[in-house]
Amino acid sequence: MSITFSPGRLAIRLGWWLAVSAPGLPAWSAPAAERFPFVVPGDDATPSATDFSGLSPKAAGADGFVRIQDGHFFAGPSRLRIWGVNLCFAANFPTHEEAGKIAAHLAKLGVNGVRMHHHDTSASPSGIWGPVVEGRRTLDPVMLERQDYLLDQLHRHGIYANLNLHVGRTFTSAEGFNDKDLPEAVRYSKYLIYFDPRMRELLKDFCRDYLTHTNKYRGLSRAADPGVAMIELSNENSFSKLGPDTAARLPEPYRGEFKRQWNRWLAGRYPSTDALKKEWGATLERPGPYLVEPAKWQESLGGWRLHQQAEFPVKALFDQPGPQPGLRALRLELPKAAPELHLHELQLPDLGLEPSRTYTLSFWIKAEAARSVYVDVSNQGPGDWQGVGLAEPVQAGPQWALVTRVFRSADKIPGKVRICFKFGGSTTGFSLAAVRLRQGGEFIVVPDGQSVEKGTLEIPGASWCEAARRDARQFMADTEKGFIRELTGFLRKDLGVRVPITASQITYHGAEIVADTCDYADIHAYWQHPHFPGRPWDPANWTIRNTPMEQAPDADSLLSRAPWRLLDRPFTLSEWNIPDPNDYAASTVPFAAMVAALQDWDGVFFFDYHSAREGWDTDRIRGYFSFNGQPVKLALLSACANLYRRADLKPLPDVAAGTLREMVPATLGLGHRIGIDPKATHPATLPAPAGKRLESPDGRAVWDASDRSRAHVLINTPNSRAMWGLVAGQQFDLGGVRLSVGATEHNYAALIFTSLDGKPLESSGRILLAAVGSAENQGMVWNDQRTSVGNKWGTGPTLVNGIQAEVSLPFRVKSVKALDSRGQPQAAVPVRIEGDTSRFTIGPEHRTLWYEIK
Repeated sequence: MSITFSPGRLAIRLGWWLAVSAPGLPAWSAPAAERFPFVVPGDDATPSATDFSGLSPKAAGADGFVRIQDGHFFAGPSRLRIWGVNLCFAANFPTHEEAGKIAAHLAKLGVNGVRMHHHDTSASPSGIWGPVVEGRRTLDPVMLERQDYLLDQLHRHGIYANLNLHVGRTFTSAEGFNDKDLPEAVRYSKYLIYFDPRMRELLKDFCRDYLTHTNKYRGLSRAADPGVAMIELSNENSFSKLGPDTAARLPEPYRGEFKRQWNRWLAGRYPSTDALKKEWGATLERPGPYLVEPAKWQESLGGWRLHQQAEFPVKALFDQPGPQPGLRALRLELPKAAPELHLHELQLPDLGLEPSRTYTLSFWIKAEAARSVYVDVSNQGPGDWQGVGLAEPVQAGPQWALVTRVFRSADKIPGKVRICFKFGGSTTGFSLAAVRLRQGGEFIVVPDGQSVEKGTLEIPGASWCEAARRDARQFMADTEKGFIRELTGFLRKDLGVRVPITASQITYHGAEIVADTCDYADIHAYWQHPHFPGRPWDPANWTIRNTPMEQAPDADSLLSRAPWRLLDRPFTLSEWNIPDPNDYAASTVPFAAMVAALQDWDGVFFFDYHSAREGWDTDRIRGYFSFNGQPVKLALLSACANLYRRADLKPLPDVAAGTLREMVPATLGLGHRIGIDPKATHPATLPAPAGKRLESPDGRAVWDASDRSRAHVLINTPNSRAMWGLVAGQQFDLGGVRLSVGATEHNYAALIFTSLDGKPLESSGRILLAAVGSAENQGMVWNDQRTSVGNKWGTGPTLVNGIQAEVSLPFRVKSVKALDSRGQPQAAVPVRIEGDTSRFTIGPEHRTLWYEIK
């Protein structure tokens, strides 16, 4: 490539790039072309323009153990940014032949981290477990050896491991545990391991067996292997955040063990029952005036509002028979289940509550069949919908039931609040009557016959005083912290683990617990996760909303995670995806690269790459989550690696910090690095951006949804430039790189230019252009709403749509070539040179997602 590079001219261009009607570029109006097959082979490691293995020049661990410095991961003297994937279930145990190919292929894709996930869920050959011997589970030596070899191959290719110690293991009757009649909240023995002493000891046994076993291919145990970057104790496992109601529903012996530890905690806190009664009774407030009287609901909702979607309507029937003579009810019928809980709501807004006061909410409820309805008293937005004292699911059935909840309002209430019933996710209709809210409330302090001295206090239920419930939550938080500290100490002192350790995801613990116990914080996020209105994970009965996240900069699933970061330590996103078959699923990758880069996060692990024993060379989309076989995600996975791993998109310079109790608005996240300062007492008071357009201070990142039908994101850095979203029929200027996008399916496309030699585009000798739309299998059958394919996923090879665009580069190029699915050059794309400008047209006729520019 022959060009003249002017740093000053580039700086000027970087300051004014925007979507424009660019003279000389055509406005496309032709219909989108037919799809063509495109499969990225799962064993491909051939050198090519799509090979990003050079981002990992050393073996993982070559610079010693991963450590924390200045709040970030370091490997030797350099920052370590993980661009990773998850391997799940049997995918953790490939054959030796497969393992070498997998590692080399992932390295080519720019991956430098693998999260070993759900390897503990099943027995061999789908999991790591061998038989139970004398009440103790053993590890299957064949599966362990296979994972040993996989780890060796990954590390040799510069790929670090994130080891998960408890994900899907269920402690079973063969090990001496009651595994019957357990609530869903304790699936996989979650919740239980925090307080069951024998489960804790058996978990330690597994850690010892697993982490101290010597990998013969490395000559090291996992605990002593610097190729392991981090350890996660337990996946998505809440305890104190679920509260004591779950414990009260447990069968024996779990309920009794929880109660025993609860009473022991109380005895250490209160010298006598009288002292406890005095403390708990000090916050009581006698019932006062009603703030909300029962609505008549005879002809209308009155002051109540029904929040629904046109696609998922709610039918309100007034003046229905109630639970008592003269008491009329409102009946809500649900022809179609909304895919998410909050998409069906009945709200009473504009209520005034005082902070730190007692209130009583009561109502009658009845349902056609057993179902839950979530009720809260919460802020009414538009930026804050958090509960202000009451937030819990209520069970309803065919008989009328009177529900009474006494609660204490939050210490801080910023404005008006609402009563809100959330009921999306089900077609089971229900009725409400006589909703009342009053000041004060009648609590149970200590029931007769229960005492601290005898250790007989029950687990506090909903009718107990708030002080008792608060103590129960504190007991659970202390127990949770104790578990984390004990297991972390065991790993470090007994097993010799030297790498950073976290517990579970920060949203499952709460920020305070993670800040007190963990080396780094982790979080999960999904945009429009599949919804299962019937049986959980029913492959034939599910929906997705199938809308672009580009339209929601104020309500997305990724930037919204940024306020949870603890600013004094590393932060990772160990699960992220826009699940298939979403028409806009390709945005999974560039959104992650943008947010992680701007926010200076320390790792992203896409969920997942593969989760089966076979099919590593698949030619089709295998399900909701798998990147393997999903060509548009794979094409962007490599192309976007430079934005994050190479730090082409620099972190934002300024910080806006929240506190452990009050986070800053997520929409600040394109202008500031945001998160929690654990030592701060007051949050930053910066106003959240108004409207639907977010922009970084230097203009390098813009998220513009001011026109929903044209919502898009633009990235402009010297070495990489990108755009994605609803961009069809629009023209853009990215610092002199000008694009006019033609007609595309769903108006969607994602394009990224990235230099392959680390130089600015204007002086680079080699540039990769990835241009993708969506992918789907042949024979994939959508429903009429295009929200599900049920179990009709179709077959391979996967079909993609080629993106039609006119490209104008502000420098001379020698050639542009379409690349095949391995990145090898194919046909040349004609280039027109006009002075110092190069113009060419890409489109479906080239049957590719990748182009090499020299």
